[in-house]
Amino acid sequence: MLLIAGLTHAVSTGAYKWHLHAKAERLRADGVPVQATVTGRRNNVGRGGGTDTVRVWYEYGGVQHNERILCGSAGGCLHEPPEVMTLWVDPERPGEFVAANGNTDDSVFFLNSWGGIPFGLLAAALGGVFIFAALGPTGMFDRPASARPRRGPGRDRVRRSGAARRRRSRAGRR
Repeated sequence: MLLIAGLTHAVSTGAYKWHLHAKAERLRADGVPVQATVTGRRNNVGRGGGTDTVRVWYEYGGVQHNERILCGSAGGCLHEPPEVMTLWVDPERPGEFVAANGNTDDSVFFLNSWGGIPFGLLAAALGGVFIFAALGPTGMFDRPASARPRRGPGRDRVRRSGAARRRRSRAGRR
């Protein structure tokens, strides 16, 4: 179970990171630039609460949006965030955007961490060790014993069935 869960987590994290990268590239190319106001910063680094986040407020198509995104990279904000930030908004889905700092509207999701891949692989390896330890004492991984060579004359002969031997002996009497 740990093997499957670890592999699933590692693959899911990699796939999610790929999805975010593709989404950011698409929105940079096709998105509509909008100015957003940074309304708040939450400093979580050092408290075990994850990375720094900021709230951005913007308006598109007469609808107001207020979203929380990562402030900077996984290490948090290196500098105080600007008061105004450029976002590239998807015109078909205005709730989706990429910010000037490279983070998307769903960057706060728990799979958005490169650390999930080695964590998942470590869990999978641990699960593999548990499976090997559980199946090892059963003899599943032991080599089967080879057949002992026969001793005595005729050991290389082809063994015939009783009926074949009787037919041969009858043929020899004639």
